[in-house]
Amino acid sequence: MLHHAIIISYISYYAANVIFYCITWKKCLFLLFMPLLAVEYMLGVYKERIHGHTSISHVKIKNKKAKLFTERLMMIQKKISYKDTYYNLVKRENLEGIKRIIKDHGYYDSTSIEKIQYRELKGLPHFFLTVDSPNYTNGHYAVLDGIYLNVNSIIPLWIGKFYLSIVIIRKPTNAKIRPFIAPVTDIEHELNHLHRLIDYINKYPDYIDKSIKYNVGFCEVCNLDESIKFEVKKIFSMEIPTLILDFDIGQKDLFSYDKGTVTKITVNNKDDFLRYKVGQYLSELNNHYIKRFPENMQQIKNNIEKEVNRQGKILFGDNCMMLFLISLIKYFSILETKGVCYEVGDI
Repeated sequence: MLHHAIIISYISYYAANVIFYCITWKKCLFLLFMPLLAVEYMLGVYKERIHGHTSISHVKIKNKKAKLFTERLMMIQKKISYKDTYYNLVKRENLEGIKRIIKDHGYYDSTSIEKIQYRELKGLPHFFLTVDSPNYTNGHYAVLDGIYLNVNSIIPLWIGKFYLSIVIIRKPTNAKIRPFIAPVTDIEHELNHLHRLIDYINKYPDYIDKSIKYNVGFCEVCNLDESIKFEVKKIFSMEIPTLILDFDIGQKDLFSYDKGTVTKITVNNKDDFLRYKVGQYLSELNNHYIKRFPENMQQIKNNIEKEVNRQGKILFGDNCMMLFLISLIKYFSILETKGVCYEVGDI
């Protein structure tokens, strides 16, 4: 009886998956392979539950034929694209489920989780969170925060962690800073970035595992070189195209904040704009690494320079790290001599 119950439960589980994916091109494949799951159990296959989630990748095999069936099924599962999964996951009806998953994973505080909302702008569905403090934005007024979730309870066929981006918008509480905050353009920038990120992960699905391992905020010192390579690649493959789009739609103002003063300049040359912004990104990246690994300062400096020169050669020419350093010096000189200053207090 227990054996039969397992078979019925497993068939029901995958029947639900078939219904969920019935509007996709994979319908025929799942209809074809669903009966094999029952056969696998009849041949003596059983599954483990890992952290409360069942994954076909954790199957213990008792029979060679069952193993063959399982490997074929895994090949089908791997064809589920990140992009398709994103659009199936990020829906209004999944909002409450997503909140529960985020809470289970320990991201954000309970009050902030309840404030997460769903919306769709320019054909791009996304979850967003509005906050009052800089705690989740590193002092910025709009960021794209990436979190790693087990979404099996909503998308049973997704294997492993799913990278979900949350658009976080910080409300300016200081009235003096509001004239310098452009919520519409800030959100547009983050959504342009999200569009590119979805396409990039869809093309390179190993991005998620690499991000978990090599992200500047989580990497271990033994992976420092690979982490720098990963983070520099993010700047050149995703940030620069978004910056180009920013400039093309008229976002040409650059701001600097220091001791209660905002300084503003407008840059009308695209090459200068890109070099200034990329230089700032690289400076911030360098500071993040040094803050985490102060004893590896020289290694960090050398590897960032090496990766920037290697990855930036096509766009910016040889020895482009020096180009960015010179551009930063020029940028701060222009800020000091031509920038318009505004006293705003704390931001």
